[in-house]
Amino acid sequence: MSVDIRVLAKLVASKVGEEPVDLDKILESIGVEMSWIDKITLVQNMEDIEAVYHAVSGKILIRRINH
Repeated sequence: MSVDIRVLAKLVASKVGEEPVDLDKILESIGVEMSWIDKITLVQNMEDIEAVYHAVSGKILIRRINH
């Protein structure tokens, strides 16, 4: 499956609220598997989204930021 990363970023961002959520759970819910590098690129393409690497769980947590 070849999807434009910008389109995927908008889709994932639309599913994110103000509470931190596991990026992998969102990707899994829409049937997408990505490498670690691709996940970083994805997060970089999301507007108004903050990402934090949670070292204890090894997960990327994302949330919408308010302006």
